[in-house]
Amino acid sequence: MFFDGKFFWLLMGIVFVLVAAGFRAFAQDRGWAITWWKGLLAALWYVMFCSSFYAWGTLIGEYESSAGFKIFLLGLFVSAVLGVALWRLLAYKPSPAIASKAD
Repeated sequence: MFFDGKFFWLLMGIVFVLVAAGFRAFAQDRGWAITWWKGLLAALWYVMFCSSFYAWGTLIGEYESSAGFKIFLLGLFVSAVLGVALWRLLAYKPSPAIASKAD
């Protein structure tokens, strides 16, 4: 089957590399400073987002489509909330008044 083979995982790796390169270019265009821990948080968010699709597909394959759809919606909701939080974290720039008080 297609999802068991090495070709599927090769394609998934290619997609991940393309998403990571696109994220890096997007962050540079926005002027965001991406440190290692922010990159790790973004990668974990992406894995969690993709896992909701994987769980849905697995549960459909086991004839539990209604439970799979509910898990899928829950995963998307949690991903949306955490995605907004991650976006705000990545886009955060302290105001000059706060930065001068820290000195």
